[in-house]
Amino acid sequence: MPQIRFYPNEEFKEIEINESLQFKYAISNKGRLISYTDDIQNGRILKGGLSDGYPTFRFKIRQDDRIINKYLFLYKLVAQYFIPKQSEEQTYVLHLDYVRNNDDVSNLRWATRAEMIAHSRKSPHVIQAKKNLIEHNIKSDGRKLTTTKVMLIKKILARPEQKTRLKMIAKQFGVSEMQIRRIASGENWGHVKV
Repeated sequence: MPQIRFYPNEEFKEIEINESLQFKYAISNKGRLISYTDDIQNGRILKGGLSDGYPTFRFKIRQDDRIINKYLFLYKLVAQYFIPKQSEEQTYVLHLDYVRNNDDVSNLRWATRAEMIAHSRKSPHVIQAKKNLIEHNIKSDGRKLTTTKVMLIKKILARPEQKTRLKMIAKQFGVSEMQIRRIASGENWGHVKV
């Protein structure tokens, strides 16, 4: 088995799990996870899983003759083992650069709920989502459907070989089946011609 390459200033600490597992596991201050039996030097790097973009450590435990899947977020493990809390209210961990898979200790910080909310509001992803929502609302004039979407619905409804149920069309465009019926009859959006 190839030996692990350690980064400069990288430090590993064993993860304490209250279950009996086949291997021991350790997390580094760079956010890397390894499994080993006796010595960290002889371990192997684990990729782990992803949950909503956050790297995770997944493992199975046996409980009452059932196997239960468990997982821990790597960024929380890094914070738990390498960053001291300033107060008990600090229960959230922030990614300072807003990149979910950058679990380096220099990118993480403990925070209170209020600090976490303030930090997330400054996120470029949140700011962009708000801009997109405002842009969408301006285009649709407060409606779920835009003229372009209604034209597409009318084209789908006008096809002679049309087999798609109205319910499916409604779900596709995020409106009710009744709305699709009204568009088909011309009661709603009658001014839009195809």
